[in-house]
Amino acid sequence: MLLPATRSIALAILVLAGQPAWAGDDCDAPPETWQPRSAVRALAERKGWHIDKLKIDDGCYEIKGRDADDRRFKAKLDPATLEVVRMKHEHRERERERRHERISAKPGDHE
Repeated sequence: MLLPATRSIALAILVLAGQPAWAGDDCDAPPETWQPRSAVRALAERKGWHIDKLKIDDGCYEIKGRDADDRRFKAKLDPATLEVVRMKHEHRERERERRHERISAKPGDHE
């Protein structure tokens, strides 16, 4: 049988281990401090981003779209400051091209 203190520590570890990996990118700005969606669109335009989808997720603005280099991305912005909290580019196209090159390469072609 576990001692009460040990039980509490074990419970705390289980709770913390269950937290999602993206938990650090949640936004907690009060709604009255939020910039309007038009400000998000203006920021995206200045950065050369094309917005496919703009929504609110975990208290942040979330943009899915293409950057100035036409790469797909997903970004989370702090709704009050419009600072990028997290940005992730999709590299599927590049990985697909590399796989195709490896498959089509013949033995002995590696010089």
